Amino acid sequence: MPPLVVADDGHLSGRRLIDYAPFVARDGAATAVLVEAGSHWEPATVGTMEATGAALLRTTGVVDPADAALWPMAAPGAPRLAAVTRTVTARTSGFAFVRPFRGGDVLPQRNTLIALDGETEVRSPHDNCLMVMPSLRTMPGQTAVRLARFMD
Repeated sequence: MPPLVVADDGHLSGRRLIDYAPFVARDGAATAVLVEAGSHWEPATVGTMEATGAALLRTTGVVDPADAALWPMAAPGAPRLAAVTRTVTARTSGFAFVRPFRGGDVLPQRNTLIALDGETEVRSPHDNCLMVMPSLRTMPGQTAVRLARFMD
């Protein structure tokens, strides 16, 4: 867990817990983790969060790894790493994706049309571009999607 780790520099629309000074200081002792488990309306998301929480409790030693009340531990595998190369922030109320993208979609070719922001085209910046959490209800100033490159 997890099968995918995405690194980014945050959002223009506001900081997340992991963006605050105690958690980004190179010599700091504080750690924060942001877990994206899936779309809020999908039943599998609940299972992913429960398994992730159980793994965190086991790994940090908060509970006995053999505690039967926790979800079974999944066999660990090497996660795939991706780094966000561009955060697309909606500039107009007319921002719209050209098709219904889902988080995890990969655009094989650079320069693929993703969205229109008013009259401005938004295109993929590189081959094998990972779509990170496209927002279907984007307002001006909000993150519409993050575009990432796989690091392997």
